[in-house]
Amino acid sequence: MFSISATAEGVRQTPEIQGITTSTYIDVVGQASNDVELAWTSGSGSLQDNPPLSTGESVQTTVYSEDTNAMNGHTVYVKDFSVNTGNQLMSQSNVKSSRQITFEGGTGGNMVSDESILIDTVGMPTSAAGQFLCPFGSSGIDTLPAYCNIVQAGSHVDSSFISLSTQASSRTVMASADIPVALAYNINAHGVNTANGIIPGQGLVSAFMKIHMMGGSGANLSKASDLTYDDTTSINGIISSFTKHIDYQSGARLL
Repeated sequence: MFSISATAEGVRQTPEIQGITTSTYIDVVGQASNDVELAWTSGSGSLQDNPPLSTGESVQTTVYSEDTNAMNGHTVYVKDFSVNTGNQLMSQSNVKSSRQITFEGGTGGNMVSDESILIDTVGMPTSAAGQFLCPFGSSGIDTLPAYCNIVQAGSHVDSSFISLSTQASSRTVMASADIPVALAYNINAHGVNTANGIIPGQGLVSAFMKIHMMGGSGANLSKASDLTYDDTTSINGIISSFTKHIDYQSGARLL
């Protein structure tokens, strides 16, 4: 888990909020595909006159994508996906995806699946007064400094025989600075449970996380911190197990 303290990221909800929920279930021998593209930007001011940001203004952008294609095999695909643009609490998410996929390829059969989630948060310095629900939250902070952070995580699968699950979520809209911005991504890939026992998976699985975080100090626009992080794990061959958990938070108070 990565965090920067004394910073309040994210934005508050707009007067009109939106919700999207989809559930997908596929059980087919042959061909299957699922494509999802989400791009969402919201801010504390007008998006039409940026750049530059006004004093105290903040903007968040969330991008989610999935591209799954299975050919010549038995595919069982289950996915729940939701978007809620309203203020979220500590245990909640604005964007959330959960998938379970089992693929058993026939002759020449193969499945390729790419999934990623990204958040980009940027803001100008603003007064800490009235930003915290906790009465002690702003006691040592007069000004919430400027920030410019981008975080991305996801996975790539290219397999002829595999069972996997992934969970992706992000939170960028909240009512107070007590709630941190968050992004999480989990993947668990392994063999397939058949009537003849568990058969190991076959192919390539990789997962990644990329971070670039820049933060100021006080009310000035001088950069006080600059953090970059790049983490990629890949395997290719006979797969018994592959698990990776990614968790990111950034804010003045962390869980």
